[in-house]
Amino acid sequence: MLKKLFFPLVAIFMLASCATPPTTIDVSPTISLPQQDPSLMGVTVSINGADQRKDQALAKVSRDNQLVTLTPSRDLRFLLQEVLEKQMTARGYMVGPSSPVDLQIIVNQLYADVSQGSVRYNIATKADIMIIATAKNGNKLNKNYRSNYNVEGAFQATNKNIANAVNSVLTDTIADMAQDTSVHDFIKQNAR
Repeated sequence: MLKKLFFPLVAIFMLASCATPPTTIDVSPTISLPQQDPSLMGVTVSINGADQRKDQALAKVSRDNQLVTLTPSRDLRFLLQEVLEKQMTARGYMVGPSSPVDLQIIVNQLYADVSQGSVRYNIATKADIMIIATAKNGNKLNKNYRSNYNVEGAFQATNKNIANAVNSVLTDTIADMAQDTSVHDFIKQNAR
């Protein structure tokens, strides 16, 4: 009886120890919203997103002498498009297809550079997000938002450590977008 229980239990433990950690990073930044502008009267903007990173990886980490590529849990262009829609709606804009100003949010860079030793790790994250505002009258505005974030810790960097660093740099970038009024001012000047 003991043998019948022992061998399946050993097999289960052996298989469980071989399980690899997931290769996705949970991207869920905190979204900052700007103040509403009561002077906006039914101004509509259209919004779309693009991901222009050369590599779709968020990080590449050495684990068990193998290079593991970590990718985002969500499509970044749709995530940032959703963020910009929420920010524009909070300002008082309507989001729709036919508008006097088209906005495009572009992910130029979002990467966590992970370096690990035997006792410490370092994660250096960078974000570079651009908003291009194009008015129907031909005027155009390009606005870049960049942030850096560094963190160190003991032993090996886990997916959670890397996710926290990526979410932190994205949260900072989104907060900069909420505080900046240059795109808002451009829309107000060119939406007539």
